[in-house]
Amino acid sequence: MTPSPLTSERLLFTPATPDAEAIPLIFAFPNEYSVGITSLGYQVVWATLAARSDLQVSRLFTDWHESLPLEPKILGFSMSWELDYVNILNLLESLGIPVSSRDRSDRHPIVFGGGPVLTANPEPFAEFFDVFLLGDGEILLDAFIHAYQEVRDCDRQTQLHHLAQVPGIYVPSLYAVTYRSADGAIEKIAPIDPTTPPCIEKQTYRGNTLSASTIVTEKAAWENIYMVEVVRSCPEMCRFCLASYLTLPFRIADVEAALIPAIERGLKVTDRLGLLGASVTQHPEFEALLDYLNQPQHDHVRVSIASVRTNTVTEKLAQTLVKHDTKSITIAVESGSDRLRQIINKKLSNDEILQAATHAKAGGLSAIKLYGMVGVPGEEPDDLEQTVAMMRDLKNQFQVSA
Repeated sequence: MTPSPLTSERLLFTPATPDAEAIPLIFAFPNEYSVGITSLGYQVVWATLAARSDLQVSRLFTDWHESLPLEPKILGFSMSWELDYVNILNLLESLGIPVSSRDRSDRHPIVFGGGPVLTANPEPFAEFFDVFLLGDGEILLDAFIHAYQEVRDCDRQTQLHHLAQVPGIYVPSLYAVTYRSADGAIEKIAPIDPTTPPCIEKQTYRGNTLSASTIVTEKAAWENIYMVEVVRSCPEMCRFCLASYLTLPFRIADVEAALIPAIERGLKVTDRLGLLGASVTQHPEFEALLDYLNQPQHDHVRVSIASVRTNTVTEKLAQTLVKHDTKSITIAVESGSDRLRQIINKKLSNDEILQAATHAKAGGLSAIKLYGMVGVPGEEPDDLEQTVAMMRDLKNQFQVSA
């Protein structure tokens, strides 16, 4: 097992002291500590739970865990990637919990899951979870814990029926699935009992204070990074993009009231800042954020930025990134073919891609990283040739590393 990383952790919240009747809860990430602790979603949910005195929270990863309760009442998983699927089953087995929810009894914990993979489509994992939290944790977590507290001393079936009444909570065992065909296409999902809600509505947080790191550590995959969520979702609606459709509507963090105070909290413990979001530079006040970061007192801060929309790459943005120790920028072009980009609703032209390269080079960046896709339905060999030609144009005309 990995040595304890606790000595390297710098917390930006105050964990509560569990009271005498605190519910023992394990909160797991189905991957190694360095990966899980780099997940902003995992960090925020863990801190939300650990800040409650009515819970006694222990973290669990595939290579390290805190002291675990002998009889946990709740076991939660934050799931960000499909490839972590098998690790969930392994962790259940390591804890002596039946993998299938139908084999669990009153002595086993309620196993819940959340995160983008499960919110997007919980059904492939339905056999293994008692409860899914569908949507944003800002709304769901408190409602889930409050509902569990009301039935904590009841039998398992009573607990599940009660939890199913909470908006955004899906209890698979209370629903019957009818399949349209053998390939797994679903005809309908209907409640078994008339007291169970017939439809579960994904919960959406609509505030203008978004997430920020609750912990900074050198053991993270991105060492000592402090992450701030600048925007949530994306207004572009590219047809392939789960990050847009899953998290609509597009929401922004208020720069003065939320972003700057959050950044200042983080810079007290680290000089590495990550600006996160599916389309960070489409924040309507992004220029004001750049002006804030370009103040002399922030000259030592290293700034990383998530993939940006191509037509928002400006010389000022490039200069700011270079000033803050970033050498490259990543843009999602998907294809060099105008025809294919129209099919997937990628509202972008090759001229805009070349213009982004011009601005990046003029601002001092030494490289451009491109996100692209091969195998899109409707793609032809000529589309691939146009992508290759576009990349050659970038390299030859602007002498950038692409």
